[in-house]
Amino acid sequence: MQTVSDLMVTNLVTLAETASLADAKKIMQDKNIRNLPIIDDEGKCIGMLTQREYLKHAFYLVSQFGTGMLSKKEMQTPVSKAMNTDMLTIEQDTHLDTAAEFFVENKYGCLPVVDQGTLVGILTPIDFVKLARNLLSEKTEK
Repeated sequence: MQTVSDLMVTNLVTLAETASLADAKKIMQDKNIRNLPIIDDEGKCIGMLTQREYLKHAFYLVSQFGTGMLSKKEMQTPVSKAMNTDMLTIEQDTHLDTAAEFFVENKYGCLPVVDQGTLVGILTPIDFVKLARNLLSEKTEK
């Protein structure tokens, strides 16, 4: 295991930018995920809807329309209004040391992994925790 492609998650759940916040909320709850890549028709990652971004927009909707209108407004609001488009991506052939250093130095919850701009996976700090757990388990078994 040397590169991002060895550790990244490839079984991705994604959404189109035209999907509603209600759709995103349901997917995040049902799949127990906090990071939802937003892709265009060609599979390019054009944004990321994180749990934090969703909550920030939900609070905005509540402040503007009240709690009674939240569900309706979530159905009417496309994820493009709440997604983060100022994001970094990482290439799948990047060495794991480089990716680990990025997470240590920055407070990102995930990195979309791309191959020539097309989304192929996602990498999170949790993936490194799982790797560490596996390495520790192997070490104690010896």
